[in-house]
Amino acid sequence: MNLLTRIHIAIHDRRWRRTLRKTFAQLKSVGRNVHFCPGYHITAPGNVSIGDHVWAGDGLLIRGEGGVSIGSGTIMSRHVEIWTTNHNYDSEDLTCIPYDRRMIAKPVHIGENVWVGTHVLFVPGVTVGEGAVIGMGAVVTKDVPPLAVVGGNPAKVIKYRNKETYEKLKAQG
Repeated sequence: MNLLTRIHIAIHDRRWRRTLRKTFAQLKSVGRNVHFCPGYHITAPGNVSIGDHVWAGDGLLIRGEGGVSIGSGTIMSRHVEIWTTNHNYDSEDLTCIPYDRRMIAKPVHIGENVWVGTHVLFVPGVTVGEGAVIGMGAVVTKDVPPLAVVGGNPAKVIKYRNKETYEKLKAQG
């Protein structure tokens, strides 16, 4: 690699780290060693909390109006979408159809050490338990238990991870 290429990479890396610092300064809280790849979009960043050692692939979308918390050690692949609001379409005081202008906000909580595959969608109000694995293309419409491996649309439990192995590895750090 020639000197000019190394300089170009260093300049780009510095600019990217500056962009991330600006974004992280707007979040409710952010831990150490957090990295988002390019192409992310976060609305209402003041409602988003992120733990330590979190990595997110390109194309991450976080609609934070209802509140989002992402636990430490979580890894999210490309094009993950976290939604915390939905249109009001089913209430006694509905003003028009198919839905009115009001939005219903519900928080999304993603536990520690969760692995999220590519193109996963989280709907408002779900909680993902610690150590869960969310398979590629899943649509998470209900809470996911700790250590569950889920997939599909809607996401369903396929199996559970070995609890003893998980606890042993977690204790090792």
